Amino acid sequence: MTTQINIRLNEHLLQEIDTVVHMLHVPRSEWLRMKLAEAVKQDILKYREAFIMEFAMGHLSFKELQIVLGRDAEDVKLIKEMTLKGKKEIDKFSSE
Repeated sequence: MTTQINIRLNEHLLQEIDTVVHMLHVPRSEWLRMKLAEAVKQDILKYREAFIMEFAMGHLSFKELQIVLGRDAEDVKLIKEMTLKGKKEIDKFSSE
């Protein structure tokens, strides 16, 4: 399934893109999809630890974490649950 989006680009950037796709003999939309996908993958790798921290702090849902981490999200969820359980045990002992 695909979803259409609209973006605005300045004229010079669009001319640069059109020159590149003309030289490569590929459709503009195909080239843009490829470049966008590459950039997203790079950011996911670059900010992997930040995604995990945002999930640990409750700012990111498990579903969102699964989207960016795939199967590794289950491990992160388990570690978070074990950490919270351990913290509760420590709090219990320190209050006695």
